[in-house]
Amino acid sequence: MLLQLLSFKNKNLLIRALTNKIHELEYNQKSNQTYVYGNNEDLTVAGQQFLEFYFYDYMLLQGYPNQLSCFKKPNDIIQLRQRLINDQNLAEIGLQLNLQKFLKVGNQIQLKTNQKVLADTIKALIIAQYYDKFQDLESLRNLLYPVMDFLLNKVQQEQIIQAKYNPKSSFIEYLNTIQEEIVVQPKLIIEWKKNEKNYNQSIFQIQLELDISNKIMVENYQLKIQKQGISKRITEQQVYLEALQELKQWLTTYNNNQFQQAEQQAERINLSTSLDSQHINNMNITVYEFPQQIENDTDETEFYDQLSQMLIQIAEKDEF
Repeated sequence: MLLQLLSFKNKNLLIRALTNKIHELEYNQKSNQTYVYGNNEDLTVAGQQFLEFYFYDYMLLQGYPNQLSCFKKPNDIIQLRQRLINDQNLAEIGLQLNLQKFLKVGNQIQLKTNQKVLADTIKALIIAQYYDKFQDLESLRNLLYPVMDFLLNKVQQEQIIQAKYNPKSSFIEYLNTIQEEIVVQPKLIIEWKKNEKNYNQSIFQIQLELDISNKIMVENYQLKIQKQGISKRITEQQVYLEALQELKQWLTTYNNNQFQQAEQQAERINLSTSLDSQHINNMNITVYEFPQQIENDTDETEFYDQLSQMLIQIAEKDEF
């Protein structure tokens, strides 16, 4: 739990982590005495380094990067770290811990809700915990896991919010709009299992299979989307979101291919039924002089006779 960040054996370390430099300066000036607890400025710098290290460590233990997630390469994790470990997100953790009630900022009360001040305090608390736990890196790792869970679930949720709709509902609605064109049979498979990288944690593996067919298809097509995540709901939403995107892309590609095939077939028909002037002259026949209008049975018979002769002549010319 996040509250463990505020659980200290050495209370002096806790007070120092909660003390902004402004408070120390004001205290020294007004009391003519040295503020014995110091301030959190130096702790903040070291806390940033620890936070970045344990974020990457956490991602590795969760099995990232992997091809089934949004984070397929190491560089994806680095970019994610840069995106998540910022003043805004750390300040949000600070507000959840109600740090604004405990921060020491002198008379500058407005700083209690300042993003940078709150974020710096979180960093200071992390390195203060390192010292409070006698520099035990393993204990600090366990302490920071809830922070990493918070950050990772936050970015997963942001991906859903950015979509501006419920992916599952949008997926079903899209299937209804294309049902006259193609038939899609979805099959959702949900597995709950232990994380191979961290046996103390369970993860959800969700796979969505799409069987695609229509009346003119000789073979059925199948799309598979698979994701892993800590949250079942968020992971399922990600699966439907990607399924919707892939199905739209597949249908666009399929329609383009059908259009190209139709054009190619039309070109073959035009090629097979058209003759150049040299070919016509070599034939030395008049089978193409059909009557402009068929008025009676005799004209109709004559027309078909001429058509048959034309086809015979073409067949003879095509023989090797």
